[in-house]
Amino acid sequence: AFIIDLDSDTADKFIQLFGTKGAKRVLCPIPYPESPTRFINCEQVLGLNLMNRGNYYWEVELIDGWVSIGVIAEDFDPREAYNHGRLGRNDRSCCLQWNGQNYVAWFGGFECTIQQPFFHTIGVFLEYSEKALTFYGVKDSKMTCLQQLKVSSSAKGKLDPFQNKINRQFASLFSCKLKPAFFLESVDAHLQIGPLKKDCVSVLKRR
Repeated sequence: AFIIDLDSDTADKFIQLFGTKGAKRVLCPIPYPESPTRFINCEQVLGLNLMNRGNYYWEVELIDGWVSIGVIAEDFDPREAYNHGRLGRNDRSCCLQWNGQNYVAWFGGFECTIQQPFFHTIGVFLEYSEKALTFYGVKDSKMTCLQQLKVSSSAKGKLDPFQNKINRQFASLFSCKLKPAFFLESVDAHLQIGPLKKDCVSVLKRR
């Protein structure tokens, strides 16, 4: 299990933090001190934690609104313009987005819509050495795989633009140290880094 603390020095001025675990998008800007790591064009915030070896698992509670959960390269420029700076709209980050109707996986500006119902809790499993990131819907200690981002040698990658993009560039993301990343897209977006369901950790250990 991986304990994530949100980094207030990265939080966009329209994100209010609740301790180190909660984040909510607000309408009135918060007068955070200037910081070279602060997002200024996207309502995003990062975890303090660096990931560069082994496996990591964390869970996020989607409380309200449109929320994206993912990872980003440590050296990503937080001053990037909105269109390119959002999670998954560049080659330096990827995410799972809830857009009010569907889950959508994003990487490098390519998207993949996922046909699954809403889950209040999302589990994120990063296997750094395997160069894989898997998103799970978690409910009643059951884990439903929503999407795995990983290079695949199957024929699907040649036909599917999203998997083709993964095959071409996803592995290079793992040449960087990665950080947990969160995008609060809608004005009511609200998330909480959740306490882990112990059963899920044991399930992952068996895999």
